[in-house]
Amino acid sequence: MIETVLGVLIILYGTVYALFLLRAVWKDRANAAEEPGTFWKVSVCEAVVYFFTTMGVPDFILNTTVFQKCRWVDDRRLPGTLVAAAVFPSALIAFSYLCRGTGGLDMTTTLLCAAAIAAGSLMGARVMTALPAEVIRKIMAIAMLASMGAMVLKLVVSSGAAGTGTALAPWQMCIVLPAVFGLGFLNMFGVPMKPPAIALLLLMGLSPINTLTLMLVMGVVSPMAGGIRVLRSALYQKKIVLAAVSFGALGALAGTAFTVTLPAGVLTAVLLVIMAFTSVSMLRKRA
Repeated sequence: MIETVLGVLIILYGTVYALFLLRAVWKDRANAAEEPGTFWKVSVCEAVVYFFTTMGVPDFILNTTVFQKCRWVDDRRLPGTLVAAAVFPSALIAFSYLCRGTGGLDMTTTLLCAAAIAAGSLMGARVMTALPAEVIRKIMAIAMLASMGAMVLKLVVSSGAAGTGTALAPWQMCIVLPAVFGLGFLNMFGVPMKPPAIALLLLMGLSPINTLTLMLVMGVVSPMAGGIRVLRSALYQKKIVLAAVSFGALGALAGTAFTVTLPAGVLTAVLLVIMAFTSVSMLRKRA
């Protein structure tokens, strides 16, 4: 029951946010039509991006890669575009996982982790970091590779059996909550939080489907926290946001239906590949 209420609250926020975005796009439709990229190409890309986001692939990394390769967004509008595009599809994904209740995820664990990442995101948005963003990314990438090694070792020792947990024990919470707070903080500097969250939760023994569900719920909190500021600033590409709200949402629905049918072993392998891809991407990223 609680998971359904949480899912409904998330999708309501995402829907209201999407309506405000659509209103802004309509009011400025002349300029939106002149933005780079044809609408059908942008729509196909957003559908593919949010299809893979349902499996834990960071949409910020995929969208940044696409936008820069296609030259659809300038650097000044990139952060706002990433946030504005993510809110509705991410809310839809989190809602779908929560309402399906596929893995029986514990709601106390979910709410505490969501609160921790929200607090970290809010503080990260207001505090300047002493380290350059590139240094933070490399530290996180190395830590993620180490976590992957630990995860692979854990699978070997357990003969390939994935975790089956639905909740975190109190001692695990003492480790996870500060870490999640830190991930929310770093997320505001462009460091993806999803892959390290996956590594941490799998190591804590959560099942792959519960790990994915919890990570996706946490993953929608950061763009929600920054979404209002984006609306006020208008520093985002309206054509891309329109494509994300419409076709990105369709890709999210298709991806959710596909991912929940994957066996635990296959899903674990997919999550490990995601961590490897993200680690390499962050190590190769230039400031």
